[in-house]
This record gives sequence, structure tokens and C-alpha cells, in this order.
Amino acid sequence: MRKWRVGTVSMGASLILLGIVLFISQWKGMGAADIFASWWPFLLVLLGAEILVYLYFSKQENTLIKYDFLSIIFIGVLGSVAVLFVLLSSTGIWQEIRTVVSAETKVFHLPNVRQSVSPEMKRIVLQTGSQPIVIEGGSNSEIQIFGTYQSLSANDIKKQEDYVAMNIVGDTMYITIKEMPRKEGLFHTVNAMTPTVVIPQHLSLEVRGNYNSVLLYPRKLAANWTVSKAEDVQISLDKNTDILVTAVTRESLEDGNIAWQRESGETEKTLPEQTFKGEVQLGDGTHHIYVFDSQHAAVHVSN
Repeated sequence: MRKWRVGTVSMGASLILLGIVLFISQWKGMGAADIFASWWPFLLVLLGAEILVYLYFSKQENTLIKYDFLSIIFIGVLGSVAVLFVLLSSTGIWQEIRTVVSAETKVFHLPNVRQSVSPEMKRIVLQTGSQPIVIEGGSNSEIQIFGTYQSLSANDIKKQEDYVAMNIVGDTMYITIKEMPRKEGLFHTVNAMTPTVVIPQHLSLEVRGNYNSVLLYPRKLAANWTVSKAEDVQISLDKNTDILVTAVTRESLEDGNIAWQRESGETEKTLPEQTFKGEVQLGDGTHHIYVFDSQHAAVHVSN
């Protein structure tokens, strides 16, 4: 009586299929994983068809299908592979693995934002989020936002609404820099964004940080600016400006290329514990930059 070892044909056909997939992927430059991920259910079809075809075409009255040690191994391997692909595909892990394996972080440009400011506008409130930010004073009556971001995909930020929100309440404009989209899960990704915001020099500015890095380039400032809740504030001033910088920090006042005039004596005793206060004045100190509730601050003066 002829014996049929279940799984031999399926295993052979699977190896042939795998060879064809690898050949096509090399020849056409396609991803073997993508092809195999689409055709893996064929393994189960082969295994079931092998039994049905043999039962149908066998001319023997007593058909004997043999399940020996090798058959169990063949069926176990094919079944395990099929179940593994089911789990990977249904839970999204397969896509996560593909993303991590082929991950390549690139730098893309943020969509430019240009917003005219009406004469009635007096104040700007900028909420920075947790990313580092560069803020510069501009000579015209227009707010501009631009910069770069690092990500795996250029589709993370397609238009200005994806990373900036603007609202006007009375004589104040509120600008919110949104957080970059991030993927959570087994293989999470962290994206980074570095925007530059140009604010008209004649408008008052209130920067509300999120313990991030803030770089200020006020240039010919004609209003008062404040910065709060930043991790590190670096201020670059033109030597011919009339600006007074006052900083109250929690950890340190760092001397740039100009030293802070630190508080001492009775004034220092009135400050909260572990708080540092200092001033830097250029010219008459007509306009004021005030840094408070932040960790570090430093001032640099250009020649």
C-alpha cells in the first residue's frame, strides 16, 4: 500500500515559492518581505490542497495518509509560520518591524508662515511647546515662521496648520507651536523640529516655554519681551541697542561674552532659595527683556 507523508509536497512547493519570491525581489528590485507578506496564506492553501488532491485522485480503496515524525515537523513548521504572520499582520507588529528596519531620519523644511499684523495689534503670546525655538525681531509688520524638522516621513507636516495655530483676542495674537506627531508602541519614534519665529520689533512679546531651549535675537527692539518656563535662554544682542536684560533663574546665570551684574546684599536675601538674579544693560536700557521661572540664561553681544 502506498503511503503519503503529509507535508512533503507542501514543504517542497513552499521552498519553490520562496525561491521564486527571492528571485523576483532581486530581479525587479522589490522587497522580498513585501511580496512574501502578501502571499503567505498560500502556504495553508498548499497544505490543505495536498490532502484533498491525494484523497480525490488516489485509486486505492484504502488510502493511507501517514503522519509520522517528519510529517509533524512539516506541518508544525508551515502552521507556525502561518500563525506567526497572522499575529504580526493583525497586531501591526509587521508594519512596525518594517518601519524600524528601513528607518532613515531625514531633514525637511517646515511650510512657511506669513501673517500680517494690523495696527491695532499690541501684543504677541508665543507658546513654544517642548522643541527648541529661535525668536528674532523683524523690521516689518509681519510675523514669519519657518525652519526644519527631522522625521522618517515628509508627510508629518504638509501645511502650516499641522504645526502652528494662531488666534486673535482683542489686541493680542496667540501663536501656538504644536508638537511633532510621534508614534507610540513597540518601536516608537521621536521626531524633532526647530522653528524660527520672526516677530515685529514694535510689538510686546510673551514667550511661554515648556522647559526647552530658547534663542533670542531681538535686534533693534522697540518693545518689551518676556520669557518664562524655559530650560535655557540664550540672548544675542547688537552692541548699539538700548536694552536692559533682567533674568531670574533657578539654577545658574551663565556669563556669555558679557558678565551679569548679579544681585547682592539685602536684595539677594529677599530672593527665594536657589534663585539667581542678574542684569545686563546696553545703552540707556530703554527696552526690557525679562527672563523668569527658567533654569539657565546667558547674554552674548555681537561686535
